[in-house]
Amino acid sequence: MDILQALILGLVQGASEFLPVSSSGHLLLLEKLGVGQQSLFFNVMVHVGTLLAVLIALRKSWWPILRKPFQKTTGYILVACIPTVVLALVFKFLAPSLIDGAFLGFGFVLTAFLLIVGEMFKPAQTTLLTYKKSMLTGILQGIAVLPGVSRSGATISALSVQGVDRSSAANFSFLLSIPIIIGSAILESTELATSGAGLDIGVAPLIAGTAAAFVSGLISITFFIKLLKKHSMIGFAVYTLLLGITVTLLPIWGIL
Repeated sequence: MDILQALILGLVQGASEFLPVSSSGHLLLLEKLGVGQQSLFFNVMVHVGTLLAVLIALRKSWWPILRKPFQKTTGYILVACIPTVVLALVFKFLAPSLIDGAFLGFGFVLTAFLLIVGEMFKPAQTTLLTYKKSMLTGILQGIAVLPGVSRSGATISALSVQGVDRSSAANFSFLLSIPIIIGSAILESTELATSGAGLDIGVAPLIAGTAAAFVSGLISITFFIKLLKKHSMIGFAVYTLLLGITVTLLPIWGIL
């Protein structure tokens, strides 16, 4: 992998991690198109870049939780993470082909559907979170393990249809991303230590990819939070729908 490819993958990872378009789906698509190469080590490092971005962007949200961990928000995060972990393990060990992107196009289309549902069905808005709302959000987050299904899109939509206003939904969604990104990095690091695969990536591409993921992640999370205050997510729904249809047709056209 050269530096330019690492920059492209890092920029896409950082931006699409927080925008409702699926980072895993975009990275897998780029790799299928010949941009870069599959590397666990590189994946770990770009996850570190996006983790730093969300920690800086949401420092006013997670720092009070770290200082006083025994509060309801901590419980909501834990409750949401349980079904996510369970579903992630089920997909990984019982349906690995899905994780590998066997239905990548469908994943993008599902993201579009979830975004449209989140925009269309909005009961009376509140900032109130509950354990029930957190559990359902965690289930949708678990489904978003599948490439093409956006984690942020799925969780924000899940909260929206349960009456949580979009600003609160986005804040909780991004808070949820912190343990999920950490968990993903730990899992990938464990696999890396076991297999040793992907250690042939040069230092320069690693630094470039990580830095690009950090910068683009910081910009995208700030941009998206501001966008949600005034605009809908329909534009992202249209984009992922068209992308999903295109990805489905690419093998027929002999491109993938």
